[in-house]
Amino acid sequence: MTFARKLTLAMALLLSLTLSAGGAWTIGRNFSAALDTAAADAAARHLRERYAVEELLAGTGGQPGDIARAVFGYARSLRAAGGSGYCFAVLDGSGTVLWSDLPRAVSFASQWQAVQAGAGAMLYCGSADDAWLVLASPLQGQNTALYLVGGYDVTAQFAEHGRQLRQYLAVECAALALAVGAAALLAWGLTRPLRRLEAASRDLAAGDYARRVPPGGGTEFARLADGFNTMAGAVQANMDALRRQDESRARFVAAFTHELKTPMTAILGYADLLRSGEQPADVRQLAADYIYHESARLETLSRELLTLLGLEQGPPPAQKPEPVSGIFADALRSLPAPAPVQVVQSCPPGAAVCANRALLADLVRNLLLNAAAANPADGCVRLTCAARGDLWRITVADRGRGIPPGDLPHVTEPFYMADKSRTRARGGSGMGLSLCAAIAAAHGTALHIESEPGRGTAVWLELPAAGLPAALPAEKEDPPCRS
Repeated sequence: MTFARKLTLAMALLLSLTLSAGGAWTIGRNFSAALDTAAADAAARHLRERYAVEELLAGTGGQPGDIARAVFGYARSLRAAGGSGYCFAVLDGSGTVLWSDLPRAVSFASQWQAVQAGAGAMLYCGSADDAWLVLASPLQGQNTALYLVGGYDVTAQFAEHGRQLRQYLAVECAALALAVGAAALLAWGLTRPLRRLEAASRDLAAGDYARRVPPGGGTEFARLADGFNTMAGAVQANMDALRRQDESRARFVAAFTHELKTPMTAILGYADLLRSGEQPADVRQLAADYIYHESARLETLSRELLTLLGLEQGPPPAQKPEPVSGIFADALRSLPAPAPVQVVQSCPPGAAVCANRALLADLVRNLLLNAAAANPADGCVRLTCAARGDLWRITVADRGRGIPPGDLPHVTEPFYMADKSRTRARGGSGMGLSLCAAIAAAHGTALHIESEPGRGTAVWLELPAAGLPAALPAEKEDPPCRS
């Protein structure tokens, strides 16, 4: 059963109980008041009749026949006078009925029970269609015990009580029907936000992660809708992240497989050539050189992959204050000789950052090699360190061919090459910037790349200062490149 139906039934039940209890109490009070009025009238009438009968019997000899004749004459005079609604009987002490005009609804047992109950007691007998109030009292001044038993017709009171019950039942049914309809509409309106939430939940479970619930329906439902929308947003963000991660992993596996396939095919081909028989010296040298070159590229690729995996999945690297000038010197010493380009560096004395020296030097080295491969027009690559508040910004800039805008968002992905032919020609694998981005992330910062085709590229990151001096000397302009 739905919540709306439960709410409707609960409201209908509550209303039904309220109306029933209120109506029963009201009708019961009216009926009780009507019976009290009838009982008071009956008691007064009975008292008058008792006095009249006592006076009538005072002139008789007390014989049963005389008493019956006297009472019969009195009753006939009452009927002639138009009296109705009251009947009586006279009984002696042994229970013998000397005279009676009581209806059959008032049985002898009821009459004798009223006698036994004593004066002032009232007894109801008969049915709802023929109801009587019975009273009994002893007749005074007689030689023998005589009792006057009076019957007062209260059928009208019981009939009115039944009529009121039937009328109220009809009114209650009509009111309950209207109330159930109103409660159903109210419950439908109250649960409408819940139905929207249910529909949105089903859509979300079916994969529609952009599904949201419009706010509304009161404060509680608005908070519930906000909570659902927040949850749905978090689920969508997580699913988007998982989708991107899965796509990135698929691209990584495809690129890695492709990167392995080419050198392995070449190595196997030349190795098979060497083992197929004696070859001329120049052919043997060419095959050996190619095998060595591709093996070295595979070795570099595996080392870079291990470093990248260690940064992404291993513990954070140990860091301590390091002079930036020393990191620059380590990176420059690791460049191949002769240097592919002239490196113009600028670093304020005393500049120090909290870093892992070996990793940060490897980052600078990779950036310098990438900048050199961009064929800068002036033959120079600029390596600078500049203060930015309480941070040091390390920048590698060139005036080379730049990176196309479409490639710029992807250059830090593993194996991504903006110019595949040039990169492979110089032995590159597309892992350099990926490794640099991972090293920057391990230091709690990010790698920023700004490039314009034909005008050059600048790559920079910012690190917190360690032991920043109180006053920094003014930065010097980059010295001009030597031709």
